[in-house]
Amino acid sequence: MDTYTQVWAGSRPGCLIFLLDQSGSMADPFGMAQAGAGRRKCDMVATVLNGFLNELIVANTVAQRDGTTEVRPRAEVAVLGYEGISVEPVLQGGLSGKSFISLPELQMNPLDIERRKRTEIDDTGQEIEITVPFPVWVKAKAGAGTPMCMALEQARDLAQEWASNHPDSYPPVIINVTDGIASDGDPLAVAQEISQIRTNDGQALFFNVHITDFNLSPIVYPANSEELPEDAYARSLFEISSEIPESSRQLLRSLLGKDIQPGARGMIFNGDAASVRQMFIFASVPATQPLNVNE
Repeated sequence: MDTYTQVWAGSRPGCLIFLLDQSGSMADPFGMAQAGAGRRKCDMVATVLNGFLNELIVANTVAQRDGTTEVRPRAEVAVLGYEGISVEPVLQGGLSGKSFISLPELQMNPLDIERRKRTEIDDTGQEIEITVPFPVWVKAKAGAGTPMCMALEQARDLAQEWASNHPDSYPPVIINVTDGIASDGDPLAVAQEISQIRTNDGQALFFNVHITDFNLSPIVYPANSEELPEDAYARSLFEISSEIPESSRQLLRSLLGKDIQPGARGMIFNGDAASVRQMFIFASVPATQPLNVNE
């Protein structure tokens, strides 16, 4: 029976596979009424993913008795970009050539440390702008077509290998961020193959965020295709997205502050930069459990 209750731990790490659409349309800006307004979609997706990876590292860092800190290896991450006729690992530098990267390896091998400005409130209640270090592992890219099927095939193979090597862990979670239709066929068949991959805790999960430049509200985690517009692509994304496990559905309700119906799918349609971050956080829910030095 699928339970989806295994907490990510050093001895039973979680698995996150990110698929990033890097097609030409990702150079287009978000709509002016959306989070990320006016910014290129590829830039915002890279910023959100870099910020999320840093947050994941911080959340899994514990203090040691000698006063130092240690990043616990509670998750393994793969990032693939797809455009034109190719699918390539995005993580480069010291991480190049590795299928999966642990959190300690990520922490030690950013491609760059940028200086970015952040607004905070000082002791007098005034807004001030401060400069903070921002680790970067993923650079923005926008190229040609959208070989989504090819990307899913590589993600399937990675997830299968990982699940075979970690039979007692929470199953692999694959998050696809895209703004277009696959240019290399129908992704349904390979999505179904992904759903057959499993660990002892459940089947692999495949979630999708469709981002746009429309000034429309996102449709988040629908439980029925009728909640979506009369749009073949919207219905296709719904069909290939995994149903949210019950154990995660309750946590998602708390995260969003709204009811999520039984049978809801891991899908956001007409999303924006905020939607991408929301999906990343939701996908890493098993890593939000209390952390101790033994994990």
